[in-house]
Amino acid sequence: MNDIPHLVLMGALWLVLLGFFFWMVVRPHKRRIAEHQKLMQDVQRGDRIVTAGGLYGYVVGLQEKTVTLEIDKGVQVTLDRRAIRRKCGEGDEE
Repeated sequence: MNDIPHLVLMGALWLVLLGFFFWMVVRPHKRRIAEHQKLMQDVQRGDRIVTAGGLYGYVVGLQEKTVTLEIDKGVQVTLDRRAIRRKCGEGDEE
């Protein structure tokens, strides 16, 4: 009979730890996924982007699942949209 309050306390502690885990890990991860999906949808021709592999280039073509980058004059590569890491700003260096 004396073990029941300890079990309730232990169960409450697990709930608090699971809530903390969700708050610190799962929620930010979902936010990053949503931001990346928005980035993939919002990319336009002429945008300068960096890929997950480290390629810098200008978007010259857009398809449903792929993007074509010009990484140098006359050199174009076609990549999966998921490979887009970020858009480059004015002050970004190569």
